[in-house]
Amino acid sequence: MEDLKKLNIEFKNYLEAISDKLTEDLSHLLNGDHISYVGNNGRSDIRAFYFEYEYEYLNIVFWGVDRNNKIATNTISLPTEKNGNAEENSDWDALIPEKIWMAASDFQDHYEGEDFDDILDEYDDEKYKLFEQWFFDCWKKASEQTKVKMDAYFSIHDTYFRTDLNTLKTINEDEIALRYEN
Repeated sequence: MEDLKKLNIEFKNYLEAISDKLTEDLSHLLNGDHISYVGNNGRSDIRAFYFEYEYEYLNIVFWGVDRNNKIATNTISLPTEKNGNAEENSDWDALIPEKIWMAASDFQDHYEGEDFDDILDEYDDEKYKLFEQWFFDCWKKASEQTKVKMDAYFSIHDTYFRTDLNTLKTINEDEIALRYEN
């Protein structure tokens, strides 16, 4: 258990180290910079930003949608630079550092205590809480720096529920759709 707590402390330190990079990336997006639009779409066509992360490796992708809730930009992986979290000679491309992911995986493969599920749940709950708070803090900082207000939603990949980044309240896909009905 202590080993997993140490992993979350290490993960928190890693996230703090890349906060400036993510904040910079989010600021660029809010300002309409570094976005590749699809079709005839442009900056003025964007109605909302979506940010989703992959459950296992925490990779974040971004895209923008238009007034009809159609994808209006190409996807972008965030942060655009992951601060060298891969081990030497590795193809690791996840947001979560390879060392942390491997240590957690080793724990799962070798721990034989009856409290395995409880320990793993506690570790994962804390990890996702740290990760989401880190993203929210970077979003808030980027929004304040740019003074740009944009509808934006954050969630795990392929889910019905999202977090509204302006209110930090949970909202579902149907409620989001109602916001933009003509």
